[in-house]
Amino acid sequence: MIKIRKFLLFALAVLTLSACDMFKIDNYDSPDATVKGQILDEVTKELVGTDLNNGSTWRFWDLGPEFAPTWQTRVINYNGEYQDKLFFSGEYNIRFQDCNFYPFDANNVVVKKGENIFDYNVKPYIRVKNANIRKEGNEIVATFSLQAGHPEVRLSNIRLYASTDVHVGEGNTKHNPDGPSFQQSFSPTIEINEATTYTLRLDLTQTRNNTFFKIQKNYYFRVGAVASIPNPSAVTGASVGTVRRNYAPYTMINLSAP
Repeated sequence: MIKIRKFLLFALAVLTLSACDMFKIDNYDSPDATVKGQILDEVTKELVGTDLNNGSTWRFWDLGPEFAPTWQTRVINYNGEYQDKLFFSGEYNIRFQDCNFYPFDANNVVVKKGENIFDYNVKPYIRVKNANIRKEGNEIVATFSLQAGHPEVRLSNIRLYASTDVHVGEGNTKHNPDGPSFQQSFSPTIEINEATTYTLRLDLTQTRNNTFFKIQKNYYFRVGAVASIPNPSAVTGASVGTVRRNYAPYTMINLSAP
């Protein structure tokens, strides 16, 4: 009986200490840094826009000895800027992959307490140039040209997007399966000729379009192009990951159904 009583007292003491540990406030540091910057075309110095949903990404690996070696992923804003306000000061490897520009690594990046600004000049797969989106009669007409970021780049698809807000693009658009002239796909993929002018059209009289545009207000249109990279290792030495769409800036048009 005495042995059982001693055992019970010992078990109670262990549980009491464990319970105390459970209610202790952790001593981990809070985020003390902000990391932000711009993704800029190395030639034009313009922001390289992407998609609001499922667009270009960046990854970082904390080189501190107390952290497990694993990549964490963040997204790039649709306008080509990025920001993380909950960062920890320290040293990192940063990787840009699964983007609409050639991937690259920025190693041993020192993030200090407070605000850190890192702008990057990149090589976009495609530049969408001279975009002109306008209303002609009962159609939205987009004309534009393309420029390859590298001679190996081929063209897979072009498309005209429409939305009720400025985040227009893949995943945020008015889909129109009955209007094939709003996009073109190329199979096999084709070379990009800067002298070629492409034209895409969106017919406002079609039933689904007429319903979507029936309220007179501002609508946003954007042209995008998808690249095909047949031999990425020749340029990057590694896979480019998932190729995201390149865009021209959006155009706002105030209209209603015809």
